[in-house]
Amino acid sequence: MKPADVLVLNNIGGGFDILVKRLPNPHETIMMKHMHLTEDLAKGGNVAVALARLGISCAIIGKIGDDEAGRRDLDWMQDAGVDTSEVLVSPDVATGQGIGIIADNGDNILITGESSSEKLTWEEVQAAMLRRRGAGYFITGLEVRMPLVLRAAQLARQLGMRVMFNPSPVPEGGLPAPLHYVDDFFVNEVEAQLLLGLPAAEVGDTFDARGVCEALRARYQPARVFLTLGAKGSYCLDGQHFFFTPPVPVTAVDSCGAGDGYLAAVAANLVWGRPLPEACRWAAGYSAYAVTQRECLPGYADRATVEAFLSAHSV
Repeated sequence: MKPADVLVLNNIGGGFDILVKRLPNPHETIMMKHMHLTEDLAKGGNVAVALARLGISCAIIGKIGDDEAGRRDLDWMQDAGVDTSEVLVSPDVATGQGIGIIADNGDNILITGESSSEKLTWEEVQAAMLRRRGAGYFITGLEVRMPLVLRAAQLARQLGMRVMFNPSPVPEGGLPAPLHYVDDFFVNEVEAQLLLGLPAAEVGDTFDARGVCEALRARYQPARVFLTLGAKGSYCLDGQHFFFTPPVPVTAVDSCGAGDGYLAAVAANLVWGRPLPEACRWAAGYSAYAVTQRECLPGYADRATVEAFLSAHSV
C-alpha cells in the first residue's frame, strides 16, 4: 500500500444549513430565510477533501453508518480524491448530521451532530495507523472521543508522523496537559478563550496575541501554536519566532469551513516543502477564498484556483 502524505482521524458527517439575516441573541426568536442540506463533511471529511483537492495524497480513518448520509459522504470524499479505504461502514451506527446557522455577514453558529466516528475502537484505529505508517503528517481533532484521539496522536508521533491537532470542540473539562507529542496546535480565538479561561475580548487583542500563544504552549507544550482570528489575521509561535500573517480582505458569505481549510492549507504547504511563514501566508489566502463561497466543500479549491486568487489579491 503506497503511503499517503497525510493521515486524518476525525469525524465524518454532514448536516443542514439554516440561513438567517443575523445570528439570534440568547432567548431571542428569529425567522430563518432558508434551510437546506449542506455540502459539509464535518471536520475530518472537510480537511481530507481540502487536502485532496490541493493534490495531496490523503487517507482518512473514520466510521460511518450504512445509511444515505454515509453513502453521500463517501461519494463526496472519493470524488475529491480522498483515500477512504480506512473508513468503516457499520449498520450499528448512524452517520452524524449537524446544523449550521449562517448569518448574512458570514458569521455562524455550528452544532455538531453525534459523531459516528465516536464508535471507533482503539483496535480499529491502531490497525489503520499501522497500515498507514508511512504517512508524513497526522491531522486530528476532538469530534472523536478525546482518549482515543490523544492515544492515536502519541502513536502517530512514535511512527514518525508530524502531529497536527485542533482541539475542537473544546471539552467542558478542558484538555489534559502536557501534549508534548503534538507538533502543531491550532486554535481559533474562541477555542483559545475556553482553554485558557480568558474573556473573549482579551483573545482578539493584537497586543495580547503573543501572550495567548505563549500561555497555550506553556500549558500544553506543543512545538508550535497557531492562533487564527478570522478577519483579524493569524499568528504563529514557533520556538522564539512569533509572527503575524495579515488577512486577505474579502467579503465573507460563509465562514463555516475556514478553520478546517486553513489547517489543511498549512499542511499542504508543508508537504510541498515551503517554510512555515509562507505556509501561513498561503493558508490565509486559501481560507479567504473559502469564505467567499457558500458552504464548506465548494470553498475548498484546487491549487491553481488558489494561486490565481492570491495573485489577483497581490498576496
